[in-house]
Amino acid sequence: MSNLSKKRLSVIPNGLASFLVDINAEEKTANYTVIINTDSGKSLASDLDGVVFTMPSIATGNTITFVNTAEDGTAELSVSPAAVDGINYIGSNTDNKDLINTKATAKKGDYVTLASLNGTAAWQVVAVRGVWAKEA
Repeated sequence: MSNLSKKRLSVIPNGLASFLVDINAEEKTANYTVIINTDSGKSLASDLDGVVFTMPSIATGNTITFVNTAEDGTAELSVSPAAVDGINYIGSNTDNKDLINTKATAKKGDYVTLASLNGTAAWQVVAVRGVWAKEA
């Protein structure tokens, strides 16, 4: 196992990395626009405060996981849909509103997996760990 893989395994407390998070997650060090053709099926991670992952327009069959790898309470991570799309979470779907893992509630290893199942109006939250809020 490479040193990078060992580092990624250690970012999730209590050994959860082995089944919750792709140990080959790509660590992002700045805001990032997701490109469907290359990023579908990947886990994208960041430990920086204020990082925004901008989603592409919905294309049926795509899945992307976002992971907050910062220490507890130190970084806010946002996932922003395209302007005409939404993120369906806890029965709420509003176009162009972010899903946010707020700094106040963030725990190392919090993640959300979004999928474009069979619709074109909203990304669906299919897996989640931690507290995520919808943008007001």
